[in-house]
Amino acid sequence: MAEVDSTLLELAEEPGLWLPPEPSHDVVFADGYCVVTYGRSVWVHRIRLEPEAVEQAVDDVRSLLRARGLDEVTWWVGERSAPPGLEARLHALGLEDEAEELTTLAIESEPGGASDIEVRRVESFDDYLTALEIDWAAFELSPEQRRERRTAARAAWPQIVADGRSSVYLAYLDGEPVGFGRAVFAPWAALLLGGATLPEARGRGVYTALVHARWRETVERGVPRVVVSAGPMSAPILEKLGFRRLGHVRLLRDRL
Repeated sequence: MAEVDSTLLELAEEPGLWLPPEPSHDVVFADGYCVVTYGRSVWVHRIRLEPEAVEQAVDDVRSLLRARGLDEVTWWVGERSAPPGLEARLHALGLEDEAEELTTLAIESEPGGASDIEVRRVESFDDYLTALEIDWAAFELSPEQRRERRTAARAAWPQIVADGRSSVYLAYLDGEPVGFGRAVFAPWAALLLGGATLPEARGRGVYTALVHARWRETVERGVPRVVVSAGPMSAPILEKLGFRRLGHVRLLRDRL
């Protein structure tokens, strides 16, 4: 179990390395860490630094951002991160805590809960865009951001279909799409990677139905495990469905 948990933790703590293909997605594999760029979002994952290398790593990441015209990055400090005391070291170098901490969770049997919400797997670009629009509405993206992301989504869709490692689902109430959920299927588990429900549809079982849909697909793919790094809103729901805690991820933001 310890070896399995270590593998699941690693997957949950570095979702940026498993994002579906997109022209704006880029990963730099450095000595002791990875820098993931997705549009204008940047994360540092898989941090395995020697104690004497922390300051240089921070300087190198800052240099990379400046070279790319980017102004902030989030370091994901989880249970597998090294060296010990990394969070305090990063604070001393000027990084600040983000508002929320993530909880890493896993499940290896059918989730609990029941929902009669209709859920369908996305099979067309139009449905894919509908799913993303729900996400953008839930997180209140600006009109300019939405225009940019629509263009990126159109370019990404053929790559996502060809890649075949991820699925997106739409949930419907009274025939109208009100929620979406995405999963990426690694060789050893499914990773829940994004999801949202429109405010007017919350509290009616949409989220639960989307979790069950992704569980069913990972079972069909022969890997009955699901992991996720969950925020404070979704973590309690997932625990009620039977997910168990693996650990936590502290998010530290570096603004240039």
